[in-house]
Amino acid sequence: MQRSLIIFAILIAAAFSGRCDTSRRIHASFWVEPAADENGTAVSLEALSAYVNGSKAETGRLLSPGDELVVLIVMDVTGDLALASRAKEAVIAWVAQLPPKVWVGLLRAQDGLRVILDPTPDREALISAIKSLPVNGRAGLLDSLPTAAALGDAMRTKAAVRTAVFLITDSDIHNYREDFTNPVINESDRRDMSRRFPDMLIRERISKLEKALSSTQTPVFLVHLNYRTDQLNEAYQMGLMRLAALLGGSSVFCRSITEISPAISRMFDTIQSHYSLEIIVPENSAPAINLTLYGGDLSLRYRNNYVN
Repeated sequence: MQRSLIIFAILIAAAFSGRCDTSRRIHASFWVEPAADENGTAVSLEALSAYVNGSKAETGRLLSPGDELVVLIVMDVTGDLALASRAKEAVIAWVAQLPPKVWVGLLRAQDGLRVILDPTPDREALISAIKSLPVNGRAGLLDSLPTAAALGDAMRTKAAVRTAVFLITDSDIHNYREDFTNPVINESDRRDMSRRFPDMLIRERISKLEKALSSTQTPVFLVHLNYRTDQLNEAYQMGLMRLAALLGGSSVFCRSITEISPAISRMFDTIQSHYSLEIIVPENSAPAINLTLYGGDLSLRYRNNYVN
């Protein structure tokens, strides 16, 4: 599996012109809020300024929604066939109208991350792969996310492209191979922490992922097909929401099958509309970075915190 991921990262990088640079850089994804963009205001590099931990930072390449984009779709579907089918239909509808500058790769997260199709502009091959994607196995989103985000970073580093990870899941916290239940250790002790915090193991896992992912820069987006209301799944879903926000993306949790297609369509629109700004980190800056972007009269939405 790891070899396949490395090979297709190399192949996709070779397909675009790019350069390799070892200096400290941030590739910050950002969006122009609709209120500012509806007047047709163009986003130019000259209008943008960046500050790292309060110090002015030099800016490099600016990639716009019209530039190349690589989207890694990570499917983690193991439950209701009707929900999975609706999600596949929505993805196929979006893929069919993609501009040629958007390359899409398909990965499967359940039971371990696997490459189903390398990033490609071939729509027919992608649609065929989506249709044949199995709906079974154990949930694997939490295990697969770090590798998927790192893969996006590797492709962006080697090529002048925007990258994004799009997670589509119906995962139930009880369907992981890992047991996230926190059983009461001492039934007679009312002060037992496991009694007060049954979701402690989930929170700990999310916190570890936040630390591990803080050094990645590829924005991550998530659509959950089946929102659940039990205590452990609510903690899990809240954790997924936090992770997507931390990584500069967003998340949607569907409460009915009718919400799936609009949610996936809106998320794809958000992915396509993002800009990517290269920022050179000033020398002697601390590893923990607080980023501030200014766009003149433009209202920008972006990720503030990185570890670099």
